[in-house]
Amino acid sequence: MSELKTEEEQIEAFKTWWKKNGLVLVIVVAAAVGGYFGWQAWKTNQANYISEASALYQNLVQASADLSDENNQKTVTFIAKQLSDEYGDTGYAMFGQLFLARVDAENGKYDEAITALDNAISKTSETSFIAIADLRIAQLLLQKGDFSAAMARAEKVSAEEFAVQKQELIGDIFMQQGKRDEARVAYQKASEAIGTGVNHPLLEIKLKDLVKG
Repeated sequence: MSELKTEEEQIEAFKTWWKKNGLVLVIVVAAAVGGYFGWQAWKTNQANYISEASALYQNLVQASADLSDENNQKTVTFIAKQLSDEYGDTGYAMFGQLFLARVDAENGKYDEAITALDNAISKTSETSFIAIADLRIAQLLLQKGDFSAAMARAEKVSAEEFAVQKQELIGDIFMQQGKRDEARVAYQKASEAIGTGVNHPLLEIKLKDLVKG
């Protein structure tokens, strides 16, 4: 009897506890389960989101293979805008702006191209992307004939992995101004930055032409 009473007491104690705490327990468990499945759903959505952006970017890259085709230019412009509007927090959106700038440059719209690149730079802290964008802006400024602005932009690039492109571009800027000695120095720095065992035929031609001159 004592054991039965004890069991009855335990059952009654549990009932009393359940009345007080059962609802809270259900809510806690439901929240935990919901949180788990919510997290899984979020991860799935994120994966789909990135996959969609990647597919769009691949289409953009394909269309950019021949920007002399007006239809391809329209495709690149459309997809770049879609990436910016709908996938603006991905790297694909930023690189889409590089291609958009190429389309603008193809049509002589240098200011629009520079604006697109500056907008992309403002949305990232990725040093490699910023370096690429700054180099392209410097090239566009050079095409516009704005030598001082082009030089200032090129000199902003500090990432060591872009030293070759930076120094070669600086050499190009000097050459456009007729400053052959300064150009030779810049091209030489670019050549030294390449390292041994790596060929850069165009840079070699530029250096040889200066030596001949």
